[in-house]
Amino acid sequence: MTRPPLVLALIALAAAPACKVVADPPGGLLTFEVREVAWDPPTPRIVLFVSDDKTYPCFNFGIENDLRVQNHSIRVEMSGAITAPSICLEAIGPAQIRSPLPIAEGTYSLEFVRGGATDFYTLIVTKSTIQIIPVETHFTRPTALRFPRAA
Repeated sequence: MTRPPLVLALIALAAAPACKVVADPPGGLLTFEVREVAWDPPTPRIVLFVSDDKTYPCFNFGIENDLRVQNHSIRVEMSGAITAPSICLEAIGPAQIRSPLPIAEGTYSLEFVRGGATDFYTLIVTKSTIQIIPVETHFTRPTALRFPRAA
């Protein structure tokens, strides 16, 4: 008797060791991207991806954050805490933020706040590209300054 792949995957997840909760003090470099992806097919979404510079035993560790988008301002406040998932995706990787942004074409201020420091960027979304312009940075770095939009 053969078992369907879904049943085997569920058994593997149930047998996997649970990830521990980690709380790091604020520190370390964060890299980020703002790009358009097929987040909720078939509709492309502009998504913010942020990663820290550490490696964790589960690929789905998160960076605790409060993201707010109001008018043409995007603000990401981070405590520095790293959150562990209830189910560990057993592959090593950084802690991350993956969040769709409810924005359209236009110019936005983008701020990252952590431990009393604030990094400032200008984000320009056009029909064909998403451009990131550094204004003042301390603990964040974009992986690229320009990302193409989906055609």
